[in-house]
Amino acid sequence: MKPLEPFFTVSDYLIQRLHEAGLRDVFTVPGDYVARWFDYIDDKDRNDGYQLTRLGCRSELEAGYAADAYGRINGISCAAVTYGVGAFSLLNPVAGSYVERVPTVAISGSPGTSDTDRPFARTYKILLHHATGNYEADRNAYEDITAEAIIISDARQAPAMIDGALGAALSQKRPVYIELWRQLWDAECARPVGALTIPALPVDQDAVKAAAAHVAGLIKTAANPLFWGGIEVQRYGLQSAFAGLVDQTGIPYVTSLLAKSVLAETHPGFIGTYTGPSSDYSTYTTVENADMVVVTGDLLTDDYEGFVSKDFSQMVVAYDGTVRVGEAYYFQVPLAAFISALSDALQGTGKREPWAVKGPAVIDPDFKPFPPDAITYARFFQRMLTWVDADMTLVPDESSSMYVSCNIPVNRANGFVSEAAWGSIGYASAAALGLSVAAPDARPVVFAGDGGFQMVAQTVSTMALYRRNPIIFVMVNTIYGIEQALTNDKAYTEGQPFNAFNVIPYWDYAGLAVALGAKGVRVTTLTELENALTTVKADLDSVWLVQVNLPADDIPQEILRLATNEPPSPPAVG
Repeated sequence: MKPLEPFFTVSDYLIQRLHEAGLRDVFTVPGDYVARWFDYIDDKDRNDGYQLTRLGCRSELEAGYAADAYGRINGISCAAVTYGVGAFSLLNPVAGSYVERVPTVAISGSPGTSDTDRPFARTYKILLHHATGNYEADRNAYEDITAEAIIISDARQAPAMIDGALGAALSQKRPVYIELWRQLWDAECARPVGALTIPALPVDQDAVKAAAAHVAGLIKTAANPLFWGGIEVQRYGLQSAFAGLVDQTGIPYVTSLLAKSVLAETHPGFIGTYTGPSSDYSTYTTVENADMVVVTGDLLTDDYEGFVSKDFSQMVVAYDGTVRVGEAYYFQVPLAAFISALSDALQGTGKREPWAVKGPAVIDPDFKPFPPDAITYARFFQRMLTWVDADMTLVPDESSSMYVSCNIPVNRANGFVSEAAWGSIGYASAAALGLSVAAPDARPVVFAGDGGFQMVAQTVSTMALYRRNPIIFVMVNTIYGIEQALTNDKAYTEGQPFNAFNVIPYWDYAGLAVALGAKGVRVTTLTELENALTTVKADLDSVWLVQVNLPADDIPQEILRLATNEPPSPPAVG
């Protein structure tokens, strides 16, 4: 007799739809309201053909950062936590996913309506654990940082609600929040019907044609037009279309820091990564000399406020379904439609001779003298120019390293990942966990400040547990360097005291790595650094932490320019 088929539950439905959406791994932190779903994920005899792998993390912050980075490469990601304490801790990573357009699925189990949950609490006037008393508080907190934030309280409605949320995440490239009452994990529900529907973005074809014609006309009359490749190009899978537009027109392009490596930087049209005054001289002068800039799929942050205020009327910004041409706006124009229409509008125009070409990769020298064998930011990143390989993914934290490492050439698309717009320090180290899972053949190399690393240090334990192999360089100077430069740069240029709130304690980072199950090495001189670089590159099977001890009064010139809004100087000759 054929065995009875097991009930198909809400847990099964969620797993199957996530798998169909492209997910293979879930980053989790346990809690009683969500734990039953983890049983379903871990049951490898169930959900044949739709299995997910669960990776347990040490904190919700780690799980969220790891999921966010995974989603940037994989196209969708998931972090699952428990109600209240877990969901609120996950807010910061999900907000970053929202700002930087990553479809992270945040899942939370919550108190339901069984005899031991809400009716019991109302009758006896007690507060359920992990709850604030407002049982919609978690969902409400997520409403402004997600494409959809939902509470599923009925198994019959679960399929449609899950499909709607996942469709919104994939369509809008934004996170979603799915909260399920805990008794629903085992509740029977209907099986999926057909493929998961991803809603098309709204398109106004007249607006698309008008925007493309307007921009094409400006490009034809511009002497020095410039494309600006943005993050939507990567998120919506438009790299080939954007590269084709650059190749068709001969117009050079820059990227933002967030979108660095949207194309392999060996592309002949690439000029550099533009970061405002902290840019290298060649990239900065190219942007300054452009008489028309077409920002293609990028959000503009205050890193670019000087550029925006100066060039607002000469800029085209195509982002989030809107094209702005100077003071004119065209709505319901998705980036894919705009690129295609612009290419059509420029047919027959002819390919231009390049008016700008990429300069050499440059790391600014030390801003003041240091001992000849000391490791400084400048010397470290000058060495990275030749040490980094194409099969590495560079992951700078929001730190003094971010605006330096962006000058390292990346010869592979999607080979540089940064949280450059949201800018939560500590992101990079935990992000490396997610990247190592999403793209195991591209070894993550992290450049972390010691302050940021202290926020997520336990992620090294997770990496070691799951046998990942990131290399984490912790730049140790016992100071929030970028914060100090932005609050009082004279602490570096004139020797004024550091602000007390920017000073952080010294840790034995190399020893900590060993305690967490990884490998660690401490370097203070260039000779020690060179030996360590050889060792960590050769060991492909371990997570390594390299503690890079720096002079406390060192800071990259790129950061000083960012702090003072001073443009770069021409490189020294000879």
